[in-house]
Amino acid sequence: MNLSIPFRFTVTLLFASLSFVSCSQKEVPSDSEIRAAIYGSDQGQPVRVLGQKQINLDETPEMETLVLFQSGTSEVLAAFRRDGSSWSFLWKLEFFLQNLGEMFYDAKLKTWVPGSAPGKEKVTFSGDCLRRIVLAELPGDNFNSVFIEVLSEEPPLGLFSVPMGYRKGKKIWDGLQLKEHEELKRSKRVDFEYSNKDKSFRIFPTNPNYSQEFVFNGWEMIPNLPMQPVPSFVSFEVTPKFEIGKESLVTLQLKNRGNYVSLAYLSLSFPEAGSVRLAGETQGVRLYKKGDIVFNVIANKKIPADYSLLEVTKEGWANNFRYGIKFYYTPKDSVTPKILFRSTYKFYHEIVSIPNQFSIAPFERDQQGFPSYLLGAPTN
Repeated sequence: MNLSIPFRFTVTLLFASLSFVSCSQKEVPSDSEIRAAIYGSDQGQPVRVLGQKQINLDETPEMETLVLFQSGTSEVLAAFRRDGSSWSFLWKLEFFLQNLGEMFYDAKLKTWVPGSAPGKEKVTFSGDCLRRIVLAELPGDNFNSVFIEVLSEEPPLGLFSVPMGYRKGKKIWDGLQLKEHEELKRSKRVDFEYSNKDKSFRIFPTNPNYSQEFVFNGWEMIPNLPMQPVPSFVSFEVTPKFEIGKESLVTLQLKNRGNYVSLAYLSLSFPEAGSVRLAGETQGVRLYKKGDIVFNVIANKKIPADYSLLEVTKEGWANNFRYGIKFYYTPKDSVTPKILFRSTYKFYHEIVSIPNQFSIAPFERDQQGFPSYLLGAPTN
């Protein structure tokens, strides 16, 4: 095995409703069905299945099937769901092996070496690229997300492994952001463990100098840092459901999954032309309407608002405590209006926002120049 050729992987996420006929009522798709779903043809490189597992991967009651296989220079983890007599292909994670072959981590040498670990067999549900697959529930979910330890090779680091996380096929954790981490440069491996109690992950769990917890905020995995709150999505309720020209009561429930903060700001922006008004208690809540003066962080100056902004000043927010934001909204053009959310807090003299430029979850910049998450579909 020649490791001089750079090892590279890419991840492809496909969300499709592609169905294909199954010849028998079995629990996993056949090799030809897998190949047809992934590559568009049941002919080509043979499929070598390394493992499969039935597990719930989304809100639907039906079980999904995860299949890990190799084909040519690719190693693929793919999700399927049985649809009557056929299989529906949901998404895939594809990694290009080139000539990697079997590897194991030598804890004494702190490096990845060719071959298998002496006296140990490979974990059943793992491959050459995907060293470990952890299926675990995130806070608020009653289904499993997929977390993997994946090998990569980049100069000058050489061969190393990092964690990746996917919820319903969408990436929520990118371990490649740790490439400059001092401990990864030394150890060549970002080990991680899952806490069933806290439903969080910890990297370098046995090293007190570098151990770091990551929590899920409803959009992505966030490092749980000292003095940092992590406002996390719990629910987004609309009563009655949105109708153009009609007013609805909107309730956003959040939980601080980070640390205590004495002062935080929660901002909701409404780029579309709907109208907003406050509901109930308004202490600590301010509504800026179109034309009101707001501050733009990129331009570093005050500007007139292009659209409505609701800003909450939250004082004394402790870990695991919930907070609800209520307001009335009347859509003008769409029954699925765009609503942006972000949080900011002060860390000494610095203003820190979540999300930020390092976020891997999709975000848009609001009229103040801050990255902001797009709120998902209402929960009822």
